[in-house]
Amino acid sequence: MNEQTKDSVPVSASDTAALVAEVSGAADLEIPSAETDVEISVHRREDEDRFAAVLAEWRIGTIGHREIGFIHYAHGDDVLVIDSTFLEPEFRGRGIAADFIADVLDDLRDAGTRVAVTCEVVSAFIAANPEYSDLVA
Repeated sequence: MNEQTKDSVPVSASDTAALVAEVSGAADLEIPSAETDVEISVHRREDEDRFAAVLAEWRIGTIGHREIGFIHYAHGDDVLVIDSTFLEPEFRGRGIAADFIADVLDDLRDAGTRVAVTCEVVSAFIAANPEYSDLVA
């Protein structure tokens, strides 16, 4: 089993299967409440070859930040090779994974970057959202 880690969090086959089901529309999603005091943003960590999903939690008088997921990539010939995706289990089933992937692919499109995809999760997302297939080299 090929596993990537982020701070010793393994990306296992079951993690991948759960995310594939979510982004392909095969999982029932629990849409978060509109009153939720969280915001998720995407940060490119070029020195680590990954995009990070960062949660900003609004607390009284402060904002806390926490990385809740990542999309890892490698550099190929004129493309980024997306090879793994992870989202912490407590944030699955709410459509966050699909939004995260879409945001990353939108950013790559805006930058004129083409991708090759070996990650099952991102492949499933693109299959379910063919408007992103033009990015695939």
